[in-house]
Amino acid sequence: MTSQLAFHNTTIQFINNNNQIWITSTELARLLQYSRTDKVTQIYNRNSDEFTSKMTETLKMRLSGNLQKSVRIFSLRGAHLVAMFANTEVAKEVRKWLLDLADKEIGISETISIEQQQLIKQAVNERSFRTGEHYQAIYTKLYEQFKIPRYQDLPASKFDEAIEWLGGVHSRSGLSDEDLYNLAWLYKVADRMRHHIELVEPALRAIDSRFTGAFYSMAYDYKYTLRQARKVIERETAHIITSHLTTNWNKVLPVIRNN
Repeated sequence: MTSQLAFHNTTIQFINNNNQIWITSTELARLLQYSRTDKVTQIYNRNSDEFTSKMTETLKMRLSGNLQKSVRIFSLRGAHLVAMFANTEVAKEVRKWLLDLADKEIGISETISIEQQQLIKQAVNERSFRTGEHYQAIYTKLYEQFKIPRYQDLPASKFDEAIEWLGGVHSRSGLSDEDLYNLAWLYKVADRMRHHIELVEPALRAIDSRFTGAFYSMAYDYKYTLRQARKVIERETAHIITSHLTTNWNKVLPVIRNN
């Protein structure tokens, strides 16, 4: 009995073999976007020692009337192994799709790794700091969106989608939005001190103070360094949306962007 599966714009026929999905070599070649339908058979023949009986077998299929033909079919794991040997542009996507199908078939869904869990937490924290939304409310929405009881149970196949849904992890330096916020405040404070030193420096010069040289350096030489630091912070905070500014960001970000 054959049914259909859809991968992007390609619909393939699959065979229900002992309540499992099996795919013919011809359909698998089409899925992998080979121009010749015998390419999968060639891949199998070159690497047949790596396939088990649970991954591939031959099946007699009726063509018309009493006419039958032996057709090689592959389980999802077998099809995935074929895709590992394939060299078409779509092969990588096909491998991921086949593994997802295999996991669903046996009721297993691989969850995100420890490293991916940390990125989810960072994305939640960044969204909270960026929008002012409480982090627990974001987690609740995340659980509802992906039908999971906790973020650690997010399927690995849904990781990229979840990161995008949260708004992404933006800092190329590995710093969180909170870290960037603190650096932005540091810049604001430093520049304000430099400005006041610049106002005081002429008076020190007038009284021939021994601090004149140090204050002159802080007032004028530090200006370039602070300007370069502001450019870095401005670049790293470019993802902060003005319309979503919280009270804290609103106090410091205009200084970074309008200086």
